[in-house]
Amino acid sequence: QEQADADAAAARPSAGTRSGAPAGAPSSPGIAGWVDGRPVDAQGNVLWVTSVPTADGDGSNGHMPASAMCQVPWGTDQLGFAQYLRCDAGDALTALNEAFRAQFGASLDLDLTYRSYEDQVAMKAAFGGLAAAPGTSSHGLGTALDVQEWPGTYGFGTARYDWLVANGPAYGWYAPARVRQGQPYAEYWHFEYGPGRTS
Repeated sequence: QEQADADAAAARPSAGTRSGAPAGAPSSPGIAGWVDGRPVDAQGNVLWVTSVPTADGDGSNGHMPASAMCQVPWGTDQLGFAQYLRCDAGDALTALNEAFRAQFGASLDLDLTYRSYEDQVAMKAAFGGLAAAPGTSSHGLGTALDVQEWPGTYGFGTARYDWLVANGPAYGWYAPARVRQGQPYAEYWHFEYGPGRTS
């Protein structure tokens, strides 16, 4: 925990180092530039995207190897970045998405999936207590997803949210109790993979 806090503190400088886009990064009209390897908008705000797993990952939280991760087949986030999950979680999500499409006529709108340790550090620095301590996020194992933060589409009590809560567990995907409506850090957009779990 102390090391994670130190890493987050080190990531807090308000002005990052301007740099070019990483190799393979998509071009998008929403991206005005790059700072410390992360896309920013025209106001300099960081645009959070799914991390890319690396070949040398050791399997620990935020260091998942590319060999254990699979790209979500129906595409990218709103900026054009690929989405990655641990392969078994991704296979289960693909099956869930087929049922979701049959119900709603469109695929799940994914926002974020895998999150590297470095991106967990940056997110902790940006959001403080609203973000998990680096090295503890379920996103860091490739077993969590966030749908788009569109309350009218996926918010608590919407048809899509209620359907996901009711049907997701049959595919191993569930809404954790700690983020359900009424909790201090309620997040309608967050779901995790854990076969046999319902909350």
